[in-house]
Amino acid sequence: MAQMRICTQAFHVTKLGNAADEYEDAFFPESFTDRVDGFRCAVADGASESVFAKAWAQALVRSFGAGEMYLDKLRDEWQKNVGSQRLPWFLEKKSRRGAFAAFIGLSLRTNATARSRAKADRKPRTSATDWMPLEGSGNGAARNGSGWHTEKAQGRVSGTWRAVAVGDSCLFQLRGDNLITVGPVCKSEQFDNSPFLIGSKSTDTIRRGDPNVSLHSGTWSRGDRFYLATDALAQWLLLRHEADMPAWEMLRELGATDTRDFDDLICEMRAEHDLHNDDTTLLRVEVT
Repeated sequence: MAQMRICTQAFHVTKLGNAADEYEDAFFPESFTDRVDGFRCAVADGASESVFAKAWAQALVRSFGAGEMYLDKLRDEWQKNVGSQRLPWFLEKKSRRGAFAAFIGLSLRTNATARSRAKADRKPRTSATDWMPLEGSGNGAARNGSGWHTEKAQGRVSGTWRAVAVGDSCLFQLRGDNLITVGPVCKSEQFDNSPFLIGSKSTDTIRRGDPNVSLHSGTWSRGDRFYLATDALAQWLLLRHEADMPAWEMLRELGATDTRDFDDLICEMRAEHDLHNDDTTLLRVEVT
């Protein structure tokens, strides 16, 4: 069975004016390089207006990576963790509203693994889907493809991918320097200040067919790169792409010893008002 080689690298910068421990985004994995049949990764953007958003964002990405993203269970654990702490009155009031986060998760499989899964899926199943259960009592089915844009591309298909998104953190699929897929926001003008977010309270339910959950799937070829980015960076990348000044080469070279540091790059973009001042996260995934 031909496996895929996955190599990931994460980059993140805290909101200007905040300390490093006030970073409220999350990503999974921290770092990964290996040959595998299947792979999962995710990025979550914790809403700074809510309380304990960092813990909620971390719970979302880690559970997705483990294939156990049951929101009922995550919400119970978050509530127990927060409820066990002695909080000042103003935090206690905010904790009753809960924490919120945007989320983007990606699952990659080789062709052989996808065929095996397709056979297994033909059998009757009583549990939630293995890759993104949204509720403990049922499948996480939601609208497919809303807000996504995909270009036809040449290349031998080596496997399949699926993504789930809530909010405005985005996925970009590149083949060479050609943008193949982007979503769930595919135009820079579509970003706003009030995206739907996943909440940590039981009343913030995401149900089957929820229009705020976007699912998309596609194929990958060896050499493709995927980028998962939080909203401010995703909007900037789309602006550059729309202006025919794409930044894909810059993203590809991030982390090399002779290239610019991600922190410096983000700080410069903020200073020039090209980038909204917020926690900024990018997860690069290369598949060969």
